[in-house]
Amino acid sequence: MKVRTYDEIDPVDAFRLSVVAFGSAWDEATIGRVRSSDPRYLKEFALYAEERGRVLAQVVPLRFPVRLASGVEEVGGVAGVCSHPSVWGQGFAHRLMDAAHTRLRELGFRISTLTTSRNIRGYGVYAKMGYADLAPFRSAVRRVTGRTPPKGYRLRAASRPDVPAIHALYRTHTRKMLGWTERPAKFLEWSLRRRHDYLERFRVLVRGREVVGYLRTRPHEGVTMEEVVAPNFRDFRGAVTLMESRSRRDLATVNWITAEEDAARFRRLGYSVDGPIPDTTMALSLTDEIRTADLPRLFGGTSGRFVQYPTDDF
Repeated sequence: MKVRTYDEIDPVDAFRLSVVAFGSAWDEATIGRVRSSDPRYLKEFALYAEERGRVLAQVVPLRFPVRLASGVEEVGGVAGVCSHPSVWGQGFAHRLMDAAHTRLRELGFRISTLTTSRNIRGYGVYAKMGYADLAPFRSAVRRVTGRTPPKGYRLRAASRPDVPAIHALYRTHTRKMLGWTERPAKFLEWSLRRRHDYLERFRVLVRGREVVGYLRTRPHEGVTMEEVVAPNFRDFRGAVTLMESRSRRDLATVNWITAEEDAARFRRLGYSVDGPIPDTTMALSLTDEIRTADLPRLFGGTSGRFVQYPTDDF
């Protein structure tokens, strides 16, 4: 098996592998935009396992800052992990992950992270490699009937001019949390370069003329709310109540609750918070300086301060 970078293979082979493995893929033009605008991706963009001229597996290494109990630190990440179904169980993805870990160590990273589901075969592979879950992900449900919209508030679709306000609210809301709190100011702009419709899931909460909160919604996928961000609890309640009053069902759902502060707010509003759901973020120590067993504490998972929202999924 040879390890290749994106520039060393035919882009069509990379596209074909992702379509077979995931059912969708980024084309060469999209990858070009991502590479030119999003510094989380390494110069290699992705690593591929090649054997006898066939591209059989992929790993996309990343870099980004997180806030640990010990301070802000740049860590590695791996995304887009897949292998061709014809070679499942033959170790191609595992060996390619080892190559990605070597690259992350060369860059000086002490930790590798990834987001996955406990319902897929990859979870077992990562666990065997030593990766550990950082914190439980939870969901919430509440029966709602006849909710009256709160006075003085309105929700509207987010647009590009809202991006700075969304980022400022996110930074304020997560200031006491650990984990994925260091989202760069241009993160949403990078995402818009990748997908022009990226903001379609976002709604901003306006009180008077001021944007005081935001959230994401995926009603066609059964998710009423996720990433409800409002530093003031009164505004948080206003956003939730408005979403409930708009719901066409008598049940409101919330996805990807990680921080205990967010869970407590939903409980205060009458939601039943349950979990863990299958989604999870895992981490592995790449150095003898840190034990993998210590990572849940460092990321805030054992104290309830860990946060990761769907916007930060990788």
